[in-house]
Amino acid sequence: MWPFRPRVERKSNPVGAMLSWTTNQAIWTDRNYEKLAEESYVRNAVAFKCVKLIASSAATVPWLMQDGDKEIDKHALLDLLSNPSPMIGGHALFEAYYAYLLLAGNSYLVAPLIGSGKRPPAELWNLRPDRMKIVPGPFGVPQAFEYTVNGQTKRFQVDPMTGAGEVLHVKEFHPTDDWYGLSRVQAGAYGIDRHNAASAHNKALLDNGARPSGALVFQPVKGDNGSERAAPQEVVDAARENLKERVGPKHAGEPFVFGGNVDWLEMGVTPKDMDFLKGKEDAARDICYAFGVPDILIVPGSSTYNNVAEAKLDLWEQTILPLIDHTLDALNSWLVPRYGNPNLRLGVDLDEISALEPRRESKRASVSKLLTDGVIDADEAREALQYGPRPPGALRLQRGDGPIIAALVAAAQADTGMLEPLYRYLVSAGLVDAGSTSLDAFITQWD
Repeated sequence: MWPFRPRVERKSNPVGAMLSWTTNQAIWTDRNYEKLAEESYVRNAVAFKCVKLIASSAATVPWLMQDGDKEIDKHALLDLLSNPSPMIGGHALFEAYYAYLLLAGNSYLVAPLIGSGKRPPAELWNLRPDRMKIVPGPFGVPQAFEYTVNGQTKRFQVDPMTGAGEVLHVKEFHPTDDWYGLSRVQAGAYGIDRHNAASAHNKALLDNGARPSGALVFQPVKGDNGSERAAPQEVVDAARENLKERVGPKHAGEPFVFGGNVDWLEMGVTPKDMDFLKGKEDAARDICYAFGVPDILIVPGSSTYNNVAEAKLDLWEQTILPLIDHTLDALNSWLVPRYGNPNLRLGVDLDEISALEPRRESKRASVSKLLTDGVIDADEAREALQYGPRPPGALRLQRGDGPIIAALVAAAQADTGMLEPLYRYLVSAGLVDAGSTSLDAFITQWD
């Protein structure tokens, strides 16, 4: 029994029984994960770069923990996320987690129970998605996960009502699969295949001397009686074998020498017919689109500092931050409750992400304008920028306060009747504490 199941009404998916008609039978994903990973991450440089860029960037964001409205710096969960196991660090764990999610559409974490299961987990581990299969439950959520490797199967039970268990399954949306997520490799499969085919063509071209193919033409030989005779087949075969032996990178540029009446006919091609470079770049852009990476970060071409900075911001806002939010929702539902405090909430520190600085700068400019126009006051501006309330006795001086205070002081020196406006303005600016200095005391001190 899962020890931290929240107290909820007995609810179930209204179509759960229909989804789970194969209850107690494990359902494998219908895709070949190894093939997808091999063709994309292992063999394709563009897909590798996209996955690496997204996964590494998402894994570097610092964690935050809140207990109600209070941010806390030290907690056992933060320690676990930083050091999930003796063999792997937090960055490596979550880089693999995000990479699996991108490549397979599914990612799994396991937090083994300790003893009776009433203690928080001591370790976190990744599970390879191709080794995991889901056992559907009667209410539209899995009742178990089965992990098979080397002929042995480990079964992880799941609470059929809440989905709580040792295993966290995070998946991408799939429009036609109720149990497994959609791999981004599938969406970009055509682009990956085209890019790999273009790379294979260029490699074969290099192996063949880095030049288009040609034709060795044996001219007819005239006999004594004026008749023409074609080259014997054995001569043609011998020339063909000789050509095979002499093509390749180490023979590139070497001339061919044949005896007899022989011509070499170059099989030229036009750039329009054989523009593999542009075709390869087009395929690379398709791959970038599938992974949600701006192509100017991957595909060679015209780029400047400004549009690269904008592309990085777009990458974070459109791709990486949604993945992080998806992960935070899952961890807050699955892992955080195991610490027994309903007020705990896990988050990330977005202020530490340098790529988001343009967004922060834009927000600061907008809030400053609202403050200058008098739409909001200083305290509201601080709250909008997440600076929190001012500490007691803090100054609240703003631009333009100096000349106003100087004018009020000059007026008070000329007419003591202006002491009250000066006093109230100094209080509003935080220069005088109304709680300890009354107007009468201020006038007395002035005198």
